[in-house]
Amino acid sequence: MADKLPVRWTFKHGAFYYRPKPAERHLFDGKSWYRLGRTYPEALRAMADIRELELGETVADLVDGYTAEVLPTLKPQTRNGYGVALKRIRGTLGHNRAAALKPKIVYQYRNAVKQSRGMNPANTDLKVLNGVLDYGVEKGILDRNNIKGEVSYYGKRAGLRKERERYVEDWELTEWRKVAKPQHVAFAALVMLIGTRKSDTLRITEEHITDDTLYVYNSKTGKTLAFSLTPALRAAIREAHAKKPKPSPYLFPNSLGSCYVGEDGRCQSFDRSWREGMAKAIKETDLEESFTRHDLRAKVGSDADTDERAMELLGHSSMKTTRAHYRRKKQPIRPVK
Repeated sequence: MADKLPVRWTFKHGAFYYRPKPAERHLFDGKSWYRLGRTYPEALRAMADIRELELGETVADLVDGYTAEVLPTLKPQTRNGYGVALKRIRGTLGHNRAAALKPKIVYQYRNAVKQSRGMNPANTDLKVLNGVLDYGVEKGILDRNNIKGEVSYYGKRAGLRKERERYVEDWELTEWRKVAKPQHVAFAALVMLIGTRKSDTLRITEEHITDDTLYVYNSKTGKTLAFSLTPALRAAIREAHAKKPKPSPYLFPNSLGSCYVGEDGRCQSFDRSWREGMAKAIKETDLEESFTRHDLRAKVGSDADTDERAMELLGHSSMKTTRAHYRRKKQPIRPVK
């Protein structure tokens, strides 16, 4: 039987083996001797399956499909981040046959990204790669995603930075207001009442304000939140009107009367101005630590009476998210007695 076997095949220890060339060992788990099976038909089937993988779609092919079909459907900021990850994945893993992609190879890639860019980018790349392989399964190109649940993300135990715990005290807001730009003060006043996201708040137009309701589109969930115009909310809207740099359909326009939020979902000029205001407050007032627009949103969640009320205000669809990221105020624990 030995002289009739295909090239690079051998029979030993009661089984058929294949000795792959170095250039093709990635198809055979990196082994120099690969066990095909105990019987000749079994070995032939195993080799046929592997050769089918060899001729199948590459990771680069799936990345291209995902980029064309899935990426345009994502939100602008997500699209930007994923686009960078897709380029890295294609450039590094693109030559691999998608169906033969092993956890070992992905772990090597994840660790390399962590070494050069950090844990957060490594986790993002892994998330995007899983999405690309899931896309392959959905399209019928792959039978399964070989790395799903097999390659772990970096977490706190691995040294990943802990979730932000900054809670803004009332006195800090008072100090910041002493030197903050009037429009920023008006922006903060509104956010402190309704807890909306920065970009959603900056997209509010006069058409969103009726006689008794303020409507704010939640870009995360795709739903519109309706807030009753309480006396405090009416006052905050009046203040925003008074602080407009020029007439505009937007409640918080930039100096040109346009929306601060660009087509890519970023608010670069607003963010830059906010950072400058924070630096000034730290220099000229008793404020010691800066806070972000997101920290104001977290303060709304933290100051709410209950988790349920915080979840309602913040427009979350998951209580887990509310508790993990937006209930930052330390609650005193009642002793046994």
